[in-house]
Amino acid sequence: MRANVAALVLVLGTVSCGGGEAPGPTSPTPTVTGLAISSSMDLLKINQSGTFAVTATMSNGSTATVTATWRSENAAVATVDANGRVTGIGSGETAISAESNGVRATPRTIRVLPDYHGRWTGDWRIAGCTADGDWGRTDICREVPVGSLLPFALALTQDRDNASGNVTLDDVAGPVQGPIRPGGQLSLAGAFSSTDQGIVLDATIADWETTTTDNQRLTGRFVLVFRAAGLQGSVRFDGELRVVAKTAAAPLTATGGELRLRRALTAAIRR
Repeated sequence: MRANVAALVLVLGTVSCGGGEAPGPTSPTPTVTGLAISSSMDLLKINQSGTFAVTATMSNGSTATVTATWRSENAAVATVDANGRVTGIGSGETAISAESNGVRATPRTIRVLPDYHGRWTGDWRIAGCTADGDWGRTDICREVPVGSLLPFALALTQDRDNASGNVTLDDVAGPVQGPIRPGGQLSLAGAFSSTDQGIVLDATIADWETTTTDNQRLTGRFVLVFRAAGLQGSVRFDGELRVVAKTAAAPLTATGGELRLRRALTAAIRR
């Protein structure tokens, strides 16, 4: 009996002198409850890149940077790599999305458009000539025949999806401006006057539609209309851009030689 009492005392002593208090419950590991894509960009030019970031809201209310899986809805417009770097490929719009731990962020829409900023030079072709009123009684469409090639220069400043600058069509020059459409086409318009040998010529540029897919070569068409004080009617030239490239060089001389468009108009009026 005495031995049993001694054993019980030994057990109780061991329990009371153990490792202290039992550990409390551990906090659960925070999980991702929401994702948000952050970027100051909503527009890129073709071949331009920018990096998107993703921030996670955690279950404990904190925020953290997490590794995400990125995706572009239209890789022909823009691509995105594993680090969120977005690169413009072609004109249009696409949604950029990110996903982490089964949570998907609200996609961000990015627009991609060409880079028209800079100086373009080359030549343009007269694809049509129509004269009416007093102009119809001149020989202007014989002086400036269809198929004539004339020097071309265009200097533009681009602000997001708008462009403005100056165009030179042989010896006719003036300001132009206009928007870049969702498909990437540039629409320009302008109206200006010039005087040659005492004759005031009013020029209007309309129906301008040009585009570039690589920021280096420009194609398109436009309409150039002339009127003159004291004359009824007008003469209209339909123009096509032939070989136009982005360059810092001086305007190219047209393959067919210099026609001097303004001088031809003045000469036609005087005759």
